[in-house]
Amino acid sequence: MFKRVLIAEDHESTSISVRKTLEDFGITNAEYSYYCDDALLQIQKSLNDDQAFDLLITDLSFEEDHRKQKLAGGVALIEAVKQIQPNIKVLVFSAETNPATV
Repeated sequence: MFKRVLIAEDHESTSISVRKTLEDFGITNAEYSYYCDDALLQIQKSLNDDQAFDLLITDLSFEEDHRKQKLAGGVALIEAVKQIQPNIKVLVFSAETNPATV
């Protein structure tokens, strides 16, 4: 069972739904990040604190806003996270419709 989960999703309503589903499965330690860059920082901090996340749930597409991001979306986030925590499990939760992307 997953003990620590990070949800990277730019739509709060979707994040709430994912959190509710996790709670239904008994997973209560889930954190949320609106931006990919912030999600990567949370992963790095969790490793530094010896409290690594077991699972990353991420969207693939993140809408641009006023804040500049180094990581453009979920694919870049997954690649960056796998470089620092290769064994983390990743679940893609996205409305992406391009099969090549998924």
